[in-house]
Amino acid sequence: KIVEEELAIPVIKGKKSEKEKFVGAVYTTTIESIMPDGKALQMGTSHFLGQNFSKPFDVKFLDKQNIETFAWQTSWGISWRLIGALIMVHGDDKGLVLPPRVAPIQIVIVPIYYSPQDSDVVLKKANEIKDVLHKKNLRVHIDSRDEFTPGYKFNDWEMKGVPLRIEIGPKDIAKGKMVVVRRDNQKKMDLPFENTEAGIPNMLEEVQAGLFEKAKQFLHEKITEVTDFEKFKSELEKGGFLHSPWCCDIKCEEKIKETTGADIRVLPFEDKRSNAPCIVCKNPSKVDAIFARGY
Repeated sequence: KIVEEELAIPVIKGKKSEKEKFVGAVYTTTIESIMPDGKALQMGTSHFLGQNFSKPFDVKFLDKQNIETFAWQTSWGISWRLIGALIMVHGDDKGLVLPPRVAPIQIVIVPIYYSPQDSDVVLKKANEIKDVLHKKNLRVHIDSRDEFTPGYKFNDWEMKGVPLRIEIGPKDIAKGKMVVVRRDNQKKMDLPFENTEAGIPNMLEEVQAGLFEKAKQFLHEKITEVTDFEKFKSELEKGGFLHSPWCCDIKCEEKIKETTGADIRVLPFEDKRSNAPCIVCKNPSKVDAIFARGY
């Protein structure tokens, strides 16, 4: 939910293999995603520890029968790597691209004026718009720095990844509208002042959804079904996830690692079995695994 709905990064959910699970756990579940360079990134894990840690550390509780029992434990975690994933998945050559739901500043207003008279009028309108958006619980900033040109400010806020930029000048005010620029696709559009309250939140939702859909399409394009080991090796050089049948023998898993440098990233919960023989030994497969080189 955090990764997909807030960070707009699609993931594949599933279990780790016995070799890749957390040492001492009964099993490990994971969410995995692919980065633009074709490498996999583990986005978060949860481990069912059973009683494997409560027994050596003597962690007990009283059960319903008032009998001391060793605790059944779980361990869950995400880390700072999600920030790296956010930068890599959505960023472009101009800098950061932040999903609106996690952006510290969701909208920046850049007033454009070249005289003191225009300054008063434009800043007044900018503050009126800011007040309207604040009432919608949106995070808004007015860039009123006089030492920088509007062009400099545009580039500065693009680099910082602010989802929406509003440009307001005297001519815009005369026409009763403002210019809104989306950071994700650089599209410019005119928005009448009276549509501020509904229009800006709608645009933010469009940016959020657009970033997720773009990343989801990339993820799907980077999943390749492979049943031949020689093709596996060549496809791996292109990067991405390789979806291949596996017999669940650790020897085959280790051979793939030694030969190609790829790990089993995830055994997907929602998977369509190919029923093809194991990609290494050609014995009957038991699961279809997702392989990749990762960080």
